[in-house]
Amino acid sequence: MTVNRSVRRPGYGKESLAKQPDRSDLMAKGLFTQGMCVLLKQPLPLEEIQERLKMFELVARQESDDDDSPETLVYEFRPEVGGHLLVTPTSTPWPDDMGDPDESPERFVAWSLGQFGPLAFPGGLERATSQSWGWDGAAEAVSQHTCHVRLLISYVLGSDDDDDDLPMVPEDYDAIAELQTLTRAVTALLESPHSLCYFNPGGEILRDASLLRQGLNHAWCHELPPLDMWTNVRIFSEEDGWVVMDTVGNGQFDLPDMEAVCRREVYQPGDIENFLRHATLYLLAGDEDVCTGDTADGPGNISWSAIECGTSLSDPPRPTIRWIPEDSHSPPDHLLDPGDEEMDEDIDELLDDDEDGESFLDDHEMRGSSYDDQLEDFDDGDEPPGSLPF
Repeated sequence: MTVNRSVRRPGYGKESLAKQPDRSDLMAKGLFTQGMCVLLKQPLPLEEIQERLKMFELVARQESDDDDSPETLVYEFRPEVGGHLLVTPTSTPWPDDMGDPDESPERFVAWSLGQFGPLAFPGGLERATSQSWGWDGAAEAVSQHTCHVRLLISYVLGSDDDDDDLPMVPEDYDAIAELQTLTRAVTALLESPHSLCYFNPGGEILRDASLLRQGLNHAWCHELPPLDMWTNVRIFSEEDGWVVMDTVGNGQFDLPDMEAVCRREVYQPGDIENFLRHATLYLLAGDEDVCTGDTADGPGNISWSAIECGTSLSDPPRPTIRWIPEDSHSPPDHLLDPGDEEMDEDIDELLDDDEDGESFLDDHEMRGSSYDDQLEDFDDGDEPPGSLPF
């Protein structure tokens, strides 16, 4: 069914992105709120890291008992709220599993505390490599890396451990500002000849220095956040001709990821990718939620219905909004399962005929132009960096 909604039309320009809406349902991220990584051919000396990050103010060095990561450089980030940028060079490859508490206790504890990124999940680097549609060289670069540098944002460094009321994030928490700061540091480190590529464990995406610059410049020119540099869009084949496409990494913005379930032969993956990105931008720009039963005009020039899902169809486990086209095809039951018993009763209503009313993405305007205008270069064959090459 279609839910009639009062549609806001906020801009997506730099000014609107500078201040994110206050969300009471801010996703719990623990001690660290964002994380990125640079994969290396060989270790970066601390002196070189400091030189390449000289645009940030170094305020401390943290020593560790971990022989693989003996020291962390602590840089200033939003000092008025106790924020810090933590840069940890590590002499081992990225650990794509949590390790064993008996055989590798340091790694297990680090994973448990979010030191590989608050949204990192085992197998993320392998998934990022296999789903690296925008960069053919990802697998080769990953295979060549021998060590890495981790970058994290935290607001609790140096705080009183006995203060149980200490907030994990400030009241004016700004996820976009965090990601912009981390990206700035990553691009600086990628200039080293020892660097292979950027890896975002929360967004499960890999890019080399050239593609990252290209994607950032594309986003800047269109006054959009560089979603395709911070998050990935993936595709999975199901039985009997069904396909699932999803975003991974929206949790960095404290938003649910997007999933689309449809017949492979009916819809173009590139169109679905644009639709999923569009829906993410809608949520980023305002404080309205997408609820089960909401609809949006999507690929095929038909309405797509939303299902709020407590569990995703693929790893990493996370909440999603799952989109189903209102066409003549009925997805298998397991692709409609929201993973939340309270949501089950809403599913039967999703494929009903569309009633009169306004779809929540109808005529949604971006600052200075419509969303379709912003994507006209995609339609002409100039695909955005990282788009699915189908």
